[in-house]
Amino acid sequence: MNILGSAAIVRSTDREGTVLRVGALFGTPPLHEFQIAGRNLHVTVFPGISVLSGDVVALAPFADLRATVFVGSLREVEAELRQSGWTPEGPLGEGASLLARDPDGNLIEFVESTSGTT
Repeated sequence: MNILGSAAIVRSTDREGTVLRVGALFGTPPLHEFQIAGRNLHVTVFPGISVLSGDVVALAPFADLRATVFVGSLREVEAELRQSGWTPEGPLGEGASLLARDPDGNLIEFVESTSGTT
C-alpha cells in the first residue's frame, strides 16, 4: 500500500466556530474547503486535520470516521484492505474515495491522490 499522507477528522455541527478554533490552533487559514455532493456536509482542510461539518443527521453515519488516508491507488488499497479483514463501505463523496471499516469498527476514508495531500 502506497500511503502518501493522512489527516485526522474532526466532526462538528458548528462549522464556523470549529474552523476558527482550528485555524487559530494552526495559525493558518484553511488550505481547502468544499461541500460533499449529495450530502449535507462540508469539508475544511488544514495541515494534518480536516473538519467535517454538517447537521447532526448528516454527520451521524460518520460517527466512527477517524481519518482520511491519501493513497496512490484505490484499487490496490481495496484489495489489501479486504485481505486484512476490512469491510469497504463505498465512497464518502464523488471522486476517488473509499470508506472502509476495520474489524474494531473504526471507519477510515481512503482517497486516491497523486499529490500526497496531507
